[in-house]
Amino acid sequence: MRGMTRQRLFVGSMSLLTAMLTPIVVLASNDEDAAPIDARLLGYKEGSAALKEASGSALTWLLCIVLTAVCVGVMFINSKRSHLD
Repeated sequence: MRGMTRQRLFVGSMSLLTAMLTPIVVLASNDEDAAPIDARLLGYKEGSAALKEASGSALTWLLCIVLTAVCVGVMFINSKRSHLD
């Protein structure tokens, strides 16, 4: 019984210590002099190869046709039919 109380005290104190130190470590690592890295602008001048070689909108039309087929197919399902047939 006594060992269980010590264990609970140890686990509780370590949990509290972790919860209290996490924001402190994050705030301490903030360097206000350095400019923040904006990931949206990385490689902006060069562009990506996927955008350079993109041509047409065939994939968009194919997606629209597939979604239309699914929607029309659902409209013709018999509502009186159940999975118990």
